Amino acid sequence: MAPERVRYRKLPGHRRGILRGSSLWLGSDHLLSVKSLRFREEYKRFHLRDVEAIIVARAPRFHLSTRAIGIALLWLAVNVSTGSVWLGLGWASTALRSAAVALVFAWVYVSSARSCRCRIYTAVSSDDLPSIYRTWTARKFLAEVEPRIAQVQGVLEGNWAEAIENRDIGPSTTPAMPATPAAPGTTPPLPGSYGPILSLPAARSRTTASDIFVASLFADALLNYFTLHSLTRTVQWIWYGLAFVQVGGAVLIFLQHHRGILKAGMQKLAIATLIVMGGAYYLRQVMAGISNATRAALPDPSVLASMPGYILIREVHAALCLVLGVVGIAVALMASDDVEQPRSITG
Repeated sequence: MAPERVRYRKLPGHRRGILRGSSLWLGSDHLLSVKSLRFREEYKRFHLRDVEAIIVARAPRFHLSTRAIGIALLWLAVNVSTGSVWLGLGWASTALRSAAVALVFAWVYVSSARSCRCRIYTAVSSDDLPSIYRTWTARKFLAEVEPRIAQVQGVLEGNWAEAIENRDIGPSTTPAMPATPAAPGTTPPLPGSYGPILSLPAARSRTTASDIFVASLFADALLNYFTLHSLTRTVQWIWYGLAFVQVGGAVLIFLQHHRGILKAGMQKLAIATLIVMGGAYYLRQVMAGISNATRAALPDPSVLASMPGYILIREVHAALCLVLGVVGIAVALMASDDVEQPRSITG
């Protein structure tokens, strides 16, 4: 007899990225988490009878979905056509820039103030649910899942807060280690512990290196905006200096994150900045090669400043630097509600 086919219903929340994606599905007696990496998918079941808690905490989530990337590419295509087809319509360019600013600030606001992290706990596991990263999605998700869990596990009568106050949620964090005799003249370890414990400080949201890095992003954006039509050798050398500061700051951020000094938010910001820098540098070199196709000398900055394509590249680069700078401020100033406790090393 063929086994009965399990029917799944898609739950609210679907994270779509360039490479990664995730979604949640509800089966007859379990939740199914699906994480995809283009040509590979990972599945994990959480039986409703085993779920001990679902924790939702506010936290900044600066995620660029495929929908947001599509809107950005559409805006870029329309902006390029504005320079060629709608050359005499000045209001069109103003409207497009105003729409871009409004969309960017809306994305920053939602990512910083209306985002969250969701984690599900069982007796043996603690897993993030990446598809639940906006607060309104979390409300819809809980509204659908809570009744099903209550139907399977029952409803706790009375004051549930007092009932679970002394109950441990999730897998045990204290490993069972064999007892070892204490050395002569030393204090024996406490019961349930294994050797001395060294507590390290929790990772921070910002450091001096990250502050300088974020400030360089704003400086880069302002330099591009105020010198769109007045490109000189001096401006180019200032660019090189800012690029050196940004690359050096990114390297320090990587090192500090590796040592547990900085949280992952600044590391992701540094990665995004390096990608933007590489793309802008490549496009600028292409435009410089076009303007200097028949000469061996260095391209004249005044010639580059008069090319509409080169000006557009600088505008987009300035806008991206401004967005990254705002994201950096949000990451540095907003205290993350995610569970990131001080690490401990057992000896």
